[in-house]
Amino acid sequence: MNNNEYQQPRREVNSQASGLSAFMSKVFGYMGGAVLISAIVAVLAGVVFQQQYFSFIAANRWFPIVLVVAEFGLVIGTSFKANRSAAAGLTMLFGFAAINGLMLSSIFLQYASATIFSAFFASAAIFGGMGFYGSTTHRDLTKIGTQATFALIGIIIVSLINIFLRSSFISFIFSFVIVAVFVVLTAWDTQRMRKIYEQYGNQISLSGLAVQGAFQLYLDFINIFIYILQIFGYGSNRN
Repeated sequence: MNNNEYQQPRREVNSQASGLSAFMSKVFGYMGGAVLISAIVAVLAGVVFQQQYFSFIAANRWFPIVLVVAEFGLVIGTSFKANRSAAAGLTMLFGFAAINGLMLSSIFLQYASATIFSAFFASAAIFGGMGFYGSTTHRDLTKIGTQATFALIGIIIVSLINIFLRSSFISFIFSFVIVAVFVVLTAWDTQRMRKIYEQYGNQISLSGLAVQGAFQLYLDFINIFIYILQIFGYGSNRN
């Protein structure tokens, strides 16, 4: 056996590792772009044009409903379109992020700016750490990820019940639980993207898959941020 035969497997491994790195960079790049869009839109609507935007909301009570319907439409559209057209899927992802920025703009009425920025950077640190863990660990996270998904369903049910109870203490406690759930989901979703690439990288649209992965990770990050913000803001809420 000559040297070329020894080197061929090594080249294939290096090529796969390089491809995986490029793919994951694309996923996190799209996700980071979506977060940036949400942040910019939220600041514009909630700070720069706060009076105009919320006056418009007060005069047009139907507008938030339109935003919610549009978000649901873009969730479905992104899921269906990404594999067929990565460009269309990415456009929908960024559109969803912009609308979500409008939805998030109200946090500037509820929390001090220092609390918001502290929650954002804490969320970024936690998300980054779990994303790195999910992309590098050899431990199979399928079981714990599935458990986290079922836990999330239970949390949603209890949260709906708490709408009628209106217990701020229950909301506070559940904020910790929800953060823990999405921390696990972040690691699991990242690992799933890695595994899908390793198994089907040559058979599917990687750009479309990157958009889908970015969308899921975007949702993970936003939920971590929202509930860390609730934790940080508990007791210091302006209202």
